[in-house]
Amino acid sequence: MKAKSLTRKTKRKKLKAEKETDSGEKSFGNLPDALLEHILSFLSTAAAVRTSILSKKWLRLWKSTPNLTFFGLKSPKRKLFMDFVDRVLALRGPSNIEKFYLSCKVKDDPSRVGTWISAAVNRNVKDLYLELCDFEASFVLPHCLFNCETLTELEINMPYILKLPSSISLSCLKILNLYEVTFTDDHSTQQLFSLPNLVELELHECNWMNLVAVSISAPKLQSLDIYEPCPSSPASLGGCHVRIFRTDLTHFTIIGTLSNDYCLYESSVVETCISIFSAADKPRQTAYRASKLLEGISSAQSLCLTTDVVDVLDDAPELLAFPLEFRNLTSLMFESEESNLHSDGFWHIIYNSPHLIALQLYGVSMPKVPSNCREDWTLDPSPPCFLSCLKFIQVASFRGEEKELDAVGFLLKNATALESMDIIYSGSANRDEGVDKTNKIHQQLLALPRWSEIGKIDFD
Repeated sequence: MKAKSLTRKTKRKKLKAEKETDSGEKSFGNLPDALLEHILSFLSTAAAVRTSILSKKWLRLWKSTPNLTFFGLKSPKRKLFMDFVDRVLALRGPSNIEKFYLSCKVKDDPSRVGTWISAAVNRNVKDLYLELCDFEASFVLPHCLFNCETLTELEINMPYILKLPSSISLSCLKILNLYEVTFTDDHSTQQLFSLPNLVELELHECNWMNLVAVSISAPKLQSLDIYEPCPSSPASLGGCHVRIFRTDLTHFTIIGTLSNDYCLYESSVVETCISIFSAADKPRQTAYRASKLLEGISSAQSLCLTTDVVDVLDDAPELLAFPLEFRNLTSLMFESEESNLHSDGFWHIIYNSPHLIALQLYGVSMPKVPSNCREDWTLDPSPPCFLSCLKFIQVASFRGEEKELDAVGFLLKNATALESMDIIYSGSANRDEGVDKTNKIHQQLLALPRWSEIGKIDFD
């Protein structure tokens, strides 16, 4: 009897649990379609399609989800993936698409992939992301893509030729990211770089070898990032003259060997990051291109450079006879392993930044004093900002070596307007050892003029 009673209780609990589950499912299913479609938009397309087994209502809901994502690069069964994309687009119907993400191997299916992209364009897609590879046949992106009036964001990641139509009309496009594409001709590429509402443009390791001269002249462009191919890549040969024309940039980044010749005309920039690696076979060419680039960003208020930039300038010392004036510059960062305070290129920038307020150095050394230094280690003349407005210096990646201590002492002695200097110690990973080392370094710093008044040391 006791066993039967326990069995009845167990069945009652199970029925109650099932009833509560059914109630929860019905309650969830009673939510407005618009809300359910919004929830589905956060799922991958494959997951959204799987919800169709829940009920007749869910069978149709996934077909209206505004976002479609197809990840096929790592799919072990390519045919199943390709058929799945075909089926989804066929069943989904004509409702608009907000975001369309496609990653796949093209292989011998270029027309099939092109049909998918055209389907997204025909459904008024706004954000389109393409990651395509493994081309075994001729492949051209559909021309309708470059005349899509609803597109606001476009990303193409494709180590292949980007064949563009003779006429491009992307009137709503605001964000354009291109990865590893090979440009084919000056005219079509310049059209792409001069769209009327383009706000952000990123070019990552693209191949410019087929180009001679192009302009980037989008009137509303605010952010421009150019990452050149690595020096060992054939795509790094470049040689194109790139003119950045009539833009008011908030942010500008360029990283590479300056294989192309970049210059800014009638353009302004607020925040700039430049990382230049000297081409071993063309150091002077790199130096001249670097000087021209720095001249073009002279309106910058904030500037981040690697010390390779000043090292490059040292490869053509005659350039230092022509001052680079940074009249608006208030914040300057040298981001690299070590800033050598004897570099003529370094001081050329400091002397021509009369309104500099903050200077950040990642590693610092002074194996010898600058060429215009007196016997008492004072600069003659001193940089104007050292005497009037440079209030803050930060030295990171500090290890307490003698050459670093000499450099810090030199800065403290010459930057008389300085109000604060921060040292960030990057020594032993063992905290106890680090504290002991920091205490020792702190005692050495205390022997330097003014350190006790304005200096501070912290752990990394």
